[in-house]
Amino acid sequence: MNRRDLAVVVMLFLLAAIPAHAYGDPSGGTLFQLLMPALAALWAMWMIFANHVRKSLSKLYRRLRGAEPEEPMA
Repeated sequence: MNRRDLAVVVMLFLLAAIPAHAYGDPSGGTLFQLLMPALAALWAMWMIFANHVRKSLSKLYRRLRGAEPEEPMA
């Protein structure tokens, strides 16, 4: 399973969890039930793509400083 497949699975879980507000109580639990799946999906997306984001930012910072390595890292 590649990263794109994982992203699609996480998005499907998010879309399936949003209608969970049907059993919410009016005291604020509904807000929690709506926002928690969204937060979980965002966290899952971060966990999937965090390494790529860190590498990209590191490469950008090195380029801006002018300290590009001689050999590209694999």
